Amino acid sequence: MLVWEYDQEAEFKAIRADGIEQGIEQGIEQGIEQGIEQGIEQGIEQGIEQGIEQGIEQGIEQGIEQGIEQGIEQGIEQGIEQGIEQGIEQGIEQVTQNMLAQGIALEIISKCTGLPINTIQKMR
Repeated sequence: MLVWEYDQEAEFKAIRADGIEQGIEQGIEQGIEQGIEQGIEQGIEQGIEQGIEQGIEQGIEQGIEQGIEQGIEQGIEQGIEQGIEQGIEQGIEQVTQNMLAQGIALEIISKCTGLPINTIQKMR
C-alpha cells in the first residue's frame, strides 16, 4: 500500500511540475504578446504625436514663406500701380503747367487734361 501512495504522490508531483512548466510557458507567451501589443500601441502614439508636431512646424514654416512671398508680390504690384498713377498725375500736372504757360484757355486745358477748371486755376 505504501508503494501505491508513493506512486500516486510521484504522479501528482509530475503533474504539478508539468502544470508549473505549462504555466510558465503560457506566462512567457502572454507576456511577449502583451509586450509586443503595448510596444506597438506606444510606437503608434509616439509616431502620431511626432507626426502632428512636425506637421504643425512644417505648416507654420510654409505658411510664413507663402505669406512673405504673397506680401512681396502684392507690395510690388501695389507699388507699380501707385507709381503709374503718380506718374500719370504728374504728367497731367506738367502738361497743364505747360499749357498755362502757353496762354491756352482754361476750358481747352480742362478738355485736354480732364481736370476741372477750378483745379487748373489753383495751379496758376
